[in-house]
Amino acid sequence: MSGVPRLARWVLATVVPKHHRDYLIGDLDEEYRRFIRPSRITVSAHLWYWRQVLRSTGARPSRRPAPIQTIRYKGDGIVMSLLMDLRFALRGVLKAPGFTLVAVITLTLGIGANTAIFSVVYSVLLAPFPYEQPDRLLQIWGTKAERGWFMNSLSEPNFWDFKERNQSFQYLAAYGGSSVNLEGDEYAERVRAGRLSAEFLRALGVSPTLGRDFLPAEDDSGEDGRVVLLNNNFWRTRYGSDPDAVGSTILLDGNAFTVIGVLPHDGIWLDQAHVFVPLVHDPSEQRNNNVLVMIGRLKDGVSEGAAYADMEGIARQLAESYPEFNGGMGVNFAPSTRWRADSDMRLALWVLMGAVGFLLLIACVNLANLLLARSTGKQRETAVCAALGAGRGRIFRRMLAESVLIACVGATLGLVLAMVAVHLLKALGASAVPRVEEVGVNVWVLGFTLLTAVATAVLSGLLPAFKAPFANLVNELREGDRSVSGNRGQNRIREVLVGAEVALALVLLVGAGLLVRSFGELQKVDAGFDSENRLTFAINLPAAVSREEESENTRLFLNEFLGRLRTFPQVRAAAAVNWKALGASTINMAVRDIGRPSTEKSTFLADWRYVTPGYFQTLGLSMVRGRDLTDQDRMYPLQAPPWNIVISRALADELWPTEDPIGRQVMMWEEEQAIGTVVGVVESMRERGPDRNPTRVVYMSYIGATWSPVYFVVHTAGDPMSLIPMVRGILADLDSSLPIYEIGNLDDSLTNSVAGRRLNTLLLSAFSFVALVLALAGVYGVMAYSVARRTSEIGVRVALGAGPAKVLRQIVTGGVRPALIGIGIGLVGAFGLSRFLSNLLFEIEPTDPVTYLTVASVLAIAAVVACYLPARRALGVSPVDALREE
Repeated sequence: MSGVPRLARWVLATVVPKHHRDYLIGDLDEEYRRFIRPSRITVSAHLWYWRQVLRSTGARPSRRPAPIQTIRYKGDGIVMSLLMDLRFALRGVLKAPGFTLVAVITLTLGIGANTAIFSVVYSVLLAPFPYEQPDRLLQIWGTKAERGWFMNSLSEPNFWDFKERNQSFQYLAAYGGSSVNLEGDEYAERVRAGRLSAEFLRALGVSPTLGRDFLPAEDDSGEDGRVVLLNNNFWRTRYGSDPDAVGSTILLDGNAFTVIGVLPHDGIWLDQAHVFVPLVHDPSEQRNNNVLVMIGRLKDGVSEGAAYADMEGIARQLAESYPEFNGGMGVNFAPSTRWRADSDMRLALWVLMGAVGFLLLIACVNLANLLLARSTGKQRETAVCAALGAGRGRIFRRMLAESVLIACVGATLGLVLAMVAVHLLKALGASAVPRVEEVGVNVWVLGFTLLTAVATAVLSGLLPAFKAPFANLVNELREGDRSVSGNRGQNRIREVLVGAEVALALVLLVGAGLLVRSFGELQKVDAGFDSENRLTFAINLPAAVSREEESENTRLFLNEFLGRLRTFPQVRAAAAVNWKALGASTINMAVRDIGRPSTEKSTFLADWRYVTPGYFQTLGLSMVRGRDLTDQDRMYPLQAPPWNIVISRALADELWPTEDPIGRQVMMWEEEQAIGTVVGVVESMRERGPDRNPTRVVYMSYIGATWSPVYFVVHTAGDPMSLIPMVRGILADLDSSLPIYEIGNLDDSLTNSVAGRRLNTLLLSAFSFVALVLALAGVYGVMAYSVARRTSEIGVRVALGAGPAKVLRQIVTGGVRPALIGIGIGLVGAFGLSRFLSNLLFEIEPTDPVTYLTVASVLAIAAVVACYLPARRALGVSPVDALREE
């Protein structure tokens, strides 16, 4: 039947007297075809419409109709009901494109930012370890508490002693890093090389993806020839994932090594080098040469506390046996959970995660405010449905369906935004975020996005749904659209939501302001050297068979190379050093004034550098006292101790704060024969970055010393990178087998040294700006809606003689009040939460009053403007037009 369905005919037969029934069926057929059937609305709406028609004709039910909730289509269940609710919600949001667009953009920004940051947090901090039982893995450091050393590497002899004597670890292994020349048929390249003890992979609980592992009985002793394992990424890029690479021979520093396997990708230990060679047990190694990092896997049933006591006992034994090198030695454990990132990086990521969480809360509050305002405008429609018998659950679901629909669209677009943001984060955080190449959108990130969308829909939709008019239907139906702006309860709720938005935004803005001010202070710091137009690169010195020959080769090679380099007109100065400026790690030694006894207060930890004459001039370091080093100051074999040295101002201030250091002597490396005479004091550098303390350094002459690789610094007249072809040409003439690597300039190195702080500041500032926009949009939206609903009232007041300025002031004051309350609450919250940023700040206190006052003032002014604009627009309406609408 094309007209009224059988269900409707049954209803009419039940509730309509017989003398009215026949002509009503004909009329309703036409009404149903024109209005009801095309709209596909629910059963409740059908019955409501038919009941209105019956009442308009004067018909009265012959008996009480059955409850609406019991009337169902055949096969109509909860799923069909939910689909109808979603369909109704879809029609509703399509009819309000402005509201829908604002809501979707708000949630897209909130969910997209949360998804992007969560993808970084998951990859860097939360992703499962690629190791078996990672909770049984520990990293072991050496300590010397009296000197403040709590994360010291270990020497090879000490490692072998720990390995043989401990009773707590199933496997105890060590890792050491270096770099080697990999020679090929076409070219040579410099690659990172790791030295692994034979049980290292067993300690991690992993196996090679191809080939075999090192053999403890053979590879540790070096009796099985030279063997090497390849890093997984290096195998894919260099060898094209060729399985035949296993068994091939490669040349490392001129020596043939057999490839025995390819390592899995783990993102932590096994990705730190391109190739790995066995750590061979060498009895001649010095006990004071601390170059190894030690890890261990606990035996089953052994606790971390028991293992610590065991290792501490061994450390005391080694300190008693070798007091010269191991005096005061202890151990320190680091669980595997700390291997992913350092404490500052973990704190920065969790701060960012909290920031985007605040941003999402602001988005939820904004959407809830929009939905509440929208529900206020539809309160008569909701009241009619409730009066006609629609249950609270049905109306609740229908109102919640809109927020669910908007949240789903926002989550989808937010996921797309997150994918774009992840690519940008990889580019911005390449040098600041560990394992950044692993960041991406995976199943866990998708699950997080889905969970975020559900939580957003529920949080933003609950309040408007609960405020549906059930308590006093008569008043709601009587007031209808004549209510100027909703009842007092709804107005109060909107004001609370506005205050919450402003408070959350202020907390984010204060955090961003503190980081911006901190980064500004960091930019003012003098690094101690001039980084402009400074080219840096490294090469390996030619191999030699003895110390004397190596010393002579070093002298001849450096003199020839630097001499040719200085002949180019673009070169203003050039020098060499054994460690790159602004290096991520450093080389330490103990330095003590020989005129004082060895105590904790008289011994200082300092870096040591071999430099060629002219190094300070090349870097733009000024001499504070004394003179520069010359060729005649070289340590070996020309000069026996004491050697002439130059020290940094930071070290001079520690050793002799009130005395002239020139001519004073120091003991180095805690060796009585290693004596240096201070001939000069140079300005201190902040080699670990502008946010670190000035470096304490001892400079010694490079000419005649033994060290490799060599790092070069060249001061150029123009673009430093334009000099690279000339450098390659000189190196090809001297030794074509030597690669040049780590090419860069000091400007980039200085920039990268604060990349982490810059990224944190940039991201938190961006999130705070979005939060500010959303909060102000919320204030503006609520004010615009409220003023629009009060247009008639405003027109009446103006017509009765109220001054426009007075009306404007009252409207703006009413709108600004919740914003000012939110600012006050936000200041208290920011004061409590900003202490978590203390480790990320530089020369700025977490309670910096300038930041708090500036942010509060900016937010207050912006809130006033957001309230003023809709109020001003309402005053422009003619009182006659406003009264005509009423």
